[in-house]
Amino acid sequence: MLILLVALVAGMVIGAWVSVPLWVVIVCVATFHLCSFRRDRIGEIALLLAFVMTGVAAALSEFGHDTPPLDEPLTLLLTIDEEPADRGTWKRSSASVSWYRSNTDSTWHECDRRVIITTDTATQLSVGERIAIYSQLRPLADSTNSYVRLMHSRGYVGRVAIYRSTPLVRVGKTGSLRRASSRLQHWAAERLRASRLEGDQLALCTAIATGKRTTMSAQLRKQYTLSGSSHLLAVSGLHVAIVFVVANILLRWLTLLARGSQLLNLAVVAVVWGYAAMTGMAVSVVRAALMFSALQFALASGASYRSGNVLATVAMVMLIVRPSLLGDVSFQLSVVAVAAIIYWAVPFCAQLRTRNGLLNLLTSTVVIGAVCTLATAPLVAYWFGRVAMVGVVLNPLVVLLGYGLVVLSVMTIFVPTSWGFVARAAGAIAEAENRCVAVAAEMDWTQFTTDINGWTVVIIYVVAIVITELARRKTRKKSLSLPYV
Repeated sequence: MLILLVALVAGMVIGAWVSVPLWVVIVCVATFHLCSFRRDRIGEIALLLAFVMTGVAAALSEFGHDTPPLDEPLTLLLTIDEEPADRGTWKRSSASVSWYRSNTDSTWHECDRRVIITTDTATQLSVGERIAIYSQLRPLADSTNSYVRLMHSRGYVGRVAIYRSTPLVRVGKTGSLRRASSRLQHWAAERLRASRLEGDQLALCTAIATGKRTTMSAQLRKQYTLSGSSHLLAVSGLHVAIVFVVANILLRWLTLLARGSQLLNLAVVAVVWGYAAMTGMAVSVVRAALMFSALQFALASGASYRSGNVLATVAMVMLIVRPSLLGDVSFQLSVVAVAAIIYWAVPFCAQLRTRNGLLNLLTSTVVIGAVCTLATAPLVAYWFGRVAMVGVVLNPLVVLLGYGLVVLSVMTIFVPTSWGFVARAAGAIAEAENRCVAVAAEMDWTQFTTDINGWTVVIIYVVAIVITELARRKTRKKSLSLPYV
């Protein structure tokens, strides 16, 4: 399946650069698929070409949408994606652009892009609300290459300001699931606020458990950025991974029941998606939830090559449905992290397994944290333009503390307020985490900026894939020869 994923990605890259009538590509896809039924080398080549052309077709259909121009008056049809965050005298949110129309052209253009929204405190917007405004798109505020590149990968094309004087029409609401998730997120944040947590402890627990970072101070944000631990603040694949691992550990007792393995798999997937809903169903969290749901069922097969096939299949389905994910940093990090867990972390943890369950837990935590950090380091360097070497050492500790912090923060939300010891335990771990990050942020000598080329990143991962495949084949040969020793 990996070779088919590579063929699909290659087709998408080709489709993004060439202009071919879509019907021609569809005819080619159908022809190659018919030829792929042959049980010879020609059939294998035809199957690869079919996936290449499928990628071309997906890219042409996705990237055929127009992009709204900057710095000119536009009528924009927007859907609010996230709850506006209070920044004092103004608010910040994001929205999806579905249609736009310029003054010079009365034609409505279909669009699939996102924008940053800034509003005054008097303007009230809610998640899932559809609005039509007359305004101008401005370039992204930060002009650094890494920031612009990162935001463009997430589909953002610019920013728009909405004031009292901005012409605005409320069209209606959509996405009832998204609104329900937003209400759940708000309720969870209020539960944490009602606990005995306060200050930076409350800010970190709220960010980790609900994805809301509005209570975090600028100094605390800067410390996490300088230490290379900013990924801990944004609910993403790391948090889903923590929930995934903890759920597998806490629900292991289900295997004692009839059909326990099936119950365990379903329960873990339900917990992962419940956490995604509580964090507002952010796009990155949804992608990570899909990936780790696939990983749960893949690991149930008991074979790494099958796990890799499941991961490749899920990635291909997601790319065919949404080809723009190919350039999305969250998607890339999720795929690389899950692949690293399957091919590196799981085999290494198996080699280190002992009869001590607690020691196995600590070992697995450190190994998974270190492996994910090293595996995603080239992508982090490319997208964010900064590498904190202390983060390589710090991240396993951050992940280890994160296990307890995520569990206790979520428990604080659901347990009675009178159980103050749960909130105090969460606060103690949050304080330890903040102090570790503060110390790491002061180590200026471990931090440096980088402008790594995209092709360099590709070469690094190609080499890693080749080495991993050679190691797997060597291990497989050894395992096959054992019965004959």
